[in-house]
Amino acid sequence: MANYPMKHPGAGRKLGGRLGSRDNLVLLLLIAPAFIILLVLSMGPLLHSIYTGMFDWNMSKPGKTFVGFGNYKEIVQDSYFWNAFLNTLYQVFGTVGIQLIVGLAVALLLARTFRGVKVLRALYLLPMMTTPIVVGLVWRMLFNPELGLINYYLGKIGIAGPNWLGDPNWAMPSIILSDVWLSTPFMTMILLAGLQTLPTDPYESAELDGANRFQTFWYITLPLLKPYIYMALLFRLMDAIKRFDTIYIMTGGGPGNKTETLNIYVYHQAFEFLKTGYAAALSNVMLLFILVISLYFLRKIQKS
Repeated sequence: MANYPMKHPGAGRKLGGRLGSRDNLVLLLLIAPAFIILLVLSMGPLLHSIYTGMFDWNMSKPGKTFVGFGNYKEIVQDSYFWNAFLNTLYQVFGTVGIQLIVGLAVALLLARTFRGVKVLRALYLLPMMTTPIVVGLVWRMLFNPELGLINYYLGKIGIAGPNWLGDPNWAMPSIILSDVWLSTPFMTMILLAGLQTLPTDPYESAELDGANRFQTFWYITLPLLKPYIYMALLFRLMDAIKRFDTIYIMTGGGPGNKTETLNIYVYHQAFEFLKTGYAAALSNVMLLFILVISLYFLRKIQKS
């Protein structure tokens, strides 16, 4: 006699039965309020910004005039916008590039097991607990050409320190240095988390094959760490593009417009020249810039 597996009484029922539908309805009702609030809080300002960017609206004058894409045409022809865009690229890629190199080096160090490593990891996170406004004020005092500690100690070894924030050649590197100090621990923690999850089998095989440390790092660690590197770059690039507070505190975009990034330029247009419509259009361009970079790195993360 053939033996057939017995069926459970409910095996033929579909998952989407009456009870499943009721559960789904309850779940949707529970999620809906929070989802609607988040949607309104995010999409409301975005739609208002897109709407405002289509008007020639100066707060110092009565009324506003619909210009369609006129503000965007003006942006393309605006030499000050392109200067701010290049300054933003300089600041973003300079900052994030140094943070990636330094963060990876420190992550490799903190991934080792030695006495006091847990204390060192905790101390390394201290800059992240400082608000950007305070960081800007502290570094502004450190870079003071007459009373700052940096020029004081440079003078001790016979080097005449420059006017860091007042010299066009040194202002942007000084701003980059302050953000490297502030945000490199964030990059390090992501890479350190990645290092601690890597499999050990490839390293054991490499050791048996006689690979040296550099070969192991280049051909095993870096390829396996790619998703974490892309993730760290994604977060840091978005944050660096939006950076405003420390730059405004330290230089305000000066000297001249040497450190005037897109955020600073938008602020000047909106709150000093009161060109609300033009500032909204600039903000939309910034959003598009961030969106393109985010989609690129999200695709990289998915592939890796």
